[in-house]
Amino acid sequence: MSYVKEVKSLSEFAKTLSDAEISIAIAEYNNKRYSQLTSATHSLNNAILAEWRVRHGSKPVPSVIPDCGMIIQQSDDNSCKFIKHLL
Repeated sequence: MSYVKEVKSLSEFAKTLSDAEISIAIAEYNNKRYSQLTSATHSLNNAILAEWRVRHGSKPVPSVIPDCGMIIQQSDDNSCKFIKHLL
């Protein structure tokens, strides 16, 4: 049984990401603690940033709150809003 369907380089993988996926990946990288960063995460982040620069030049990556940084807070009128979870 083989689980690996295709092997791609990081730059090839980054080309398959949408702009929204790139901004979320960058936000998740920036949200990690120093102890969670490895050479693999640095390499992936560099490949994703390089792809952003190819697509958009010097425009900044849009700031988003990553899923790991959100919590749901229910308000009185039964609507939910997302707020950034502060440690």
